[in-house]
Amino acid sequence: MIRLDDISLFYPGHPVKILDSISWRIGRGEKWVLFGPNGSGKTKLLEIIAGYIYPSAGEVTRFGMRQGESDIRDLRLRIGYVSTPMRERFPAGETVTDVILSGPRASVGLYDEPSPDEVARAGRLLESAGLADKGPRRFGTLSDGERQKILMLRAIMPEPDLLLLDEPAMGLDLPAREGLLSTLASLCEGKSTSVVYVTHYTDEITPLFEKIFMIQRGRAFYSGSMADGLTGGNLSGIFGTPVAVIRRNGRYFTAPV
Repeated sequence: MIRLDDISLFYPGHPVKILDSISWRIGRGEKWVLFGPNGSGKTKLLEIIAGYIYPSAGEVTRFGMRQGESDIRDLRLRIGYVSTPMRERFPAGETVTDVILSGPRASVGLYDEPSPDEVARAGRLLESAGLADKGPRRFGTLSDGERQKILMLRAIMPEPDLLLLDEPAMGLDLPAREGLLSTLASLCEGKSTSVVYVTHYTDEITPLFEKIFMIQRGRAFYSGSMADGLTGGNLSGIFGTPVAVIRRNGRYFTAPV
């Protein structure tokens, strides 16, 4: 699905690389967490995968096509993307259903008439997320947690091959965060869509995710199974402070030691 080979990102005259020689493989249907401290380069790496920025060095292959072999705008239609700043891009007066229907068009706003099948699919997605009554509501009247769910439904609406979520639970309280994670699991578990979920909080990592890619200061730190990667030793190395990892009911929690 996605192949990164020796990806680096730097700006002329800047002494420190934002990303340094990153290599990563994301297979079909794999569910990954992209994990690292603030400032480690997670968002920039996600933007490179999505084709919003280009690496300074290295090669990106998306869906079997190397950079430049296909129109990036067409490739982006196969990628669903969700981030917290996206909440502010959508007009507060737009209906929830129209926000979801804009997903297959990769647009902010709905500018053509959706098909009956699309409207029906949007309704099914709302129902699956426990938001069946929200379709006619205005986007701006929803809570932050509800709006994040709607943006996730928008990203899933075109049935993408790859779903990228950049810290989607940022700023949400505990019930809203858990609702978001539960909805994500119900929509993606057992599906062929590959998922990359960006976070620096272990308690956002649910049993949906079986793999983790850890970066520190722009460099790869660990890539592989969640069970082998999410350890006290690795987290202590990532954060530069002694940390213990506690696993309970398939979730991970951290505590200083």
